Amino acid sequence: MDTTSKPNFFWSLIVFLSLFSACKKEEKQAPPPIPAPFITVVAKDVPIYKEFAAQTFGDLDIVLTARVDGILTGIHFKEGERVRKGQLLYTIDPLEYETKVEQVKGQVATSQSNLANAEEELKRIRPLADMNAVSKRELDAAVAKAKAARSNYESAQASLRNQQLERSYCNILSPIDGVIGISNARVGDYISRMGNSSKLNTVSRLDKVRVRFTISEAEYLEYRKKKSLTSDSASNDIELLLSDGSVHPYKGVLNFADAKIDPTTGTMTIETTFPNPDNNLRSGQFSKVRALIQNQKGAIAIPQKAVTELQGIYQVLIIDNENKIQVRIVEVGAKVGQDWVINKGLNVGDKVAIVGSLFIQPGSVVTPVPYSPEAKKVQ
Repeated sequence: MDTTSKPNFFWSLIVFLSLFSACKKEEKQAPPPIPAPFITVVAKDVPIYKEFAAQTFGDLDIVLTARVDGILTGIHFKEGERVRKGQLLYTIDPLEYETKVEQVKGQVATSQSNLANAEEELKRIRPLADMNAVSKRELDAAVAKAKAARSNYESAQASLRNQQLERSYCNILSPIDGVIGISNARVGDYISRMGNSSKLNTVSRLDKVRVRFTISEAEYLEYRKKKSLTSDSASNDIELLLSDGSVHPYKGVLNFADAKIDPTTGTMTIETTFPNPDNNLRSGQFSKVRALIQNQKGAIAIPQKAVTELQGIYQVLIIDNENKIQVRIVEVGAKVGQDWVINKGLNVGDKVAIVGSLFIQPGSVVTPVPYSPEAKKVQ
């Protein structure tokens, strides 16, 4: 064997191994296209909702107010429980008012006796006057005396009714069937009909609740054009969202819209009514109202995660016919759940990439994969 051929053989082997290694590197530098989830744009009717901060009120919230002064001697209910119309709730010491009633009763009896005497005197004098046995002056005096006695009697009766009414105010009864709150007074407190001490409690009727929220002047003008929240129709699709994130199971209806815009806040008050047969709602709760503003016909809605925003410019990534990523500038509208309504920039049939955290550059070639919200994110 020729010894000079050995170096050539080794050089050929080194060149071959170098070329093989280069090919392996090139294979590593050309990975397969990244799978990219996508949705196909379709047009559909999309209900547009908006949420407003709101507060609840009872169908009736009646403040129990003391109408007489005195010491509170009794509380006859359990706070937070249901009470019946006419049920005794509070008693105020009635002694002072019972004494006044008895005094006026005496005045009534005296005036009644004087009236009886005056009428008997008139009955006696009238026949004598007809026979000219007494003068006309005596008859006129008897008539005037009887009239004065009757007036005094009627005045005493009115005073008695007034004192009896004040006496009745010592017993404070429930004006409605409802739920009573926490008492502002305790037994032994001095209650005055004037000032804050006169307000003893509140009884609320809660088979229905009123929910109030405000909208801005601009929103009012927008909604008025769409004939939504301020329309005369009572069949509005209105939901109540509670503070724990749950939704009240009964839909509400529009009750009224205020007749004016509040000049200090630039807002209008809207009131809705919700059934509350289970008594789950209480007056004073803070919540949110979700109202149907518009049913947008033929709208385009895509997942919010497909839209990116940079300095006020919104864009999405489109997969073209060659499976390349293209950037499309869009104009966004309302958010609906997890979707975003696109007003301009997309056409029916476009493939929108839902890339999420995937690092895909415009111009990259991808493998389109139909997107499913329930599917696991493609790695």
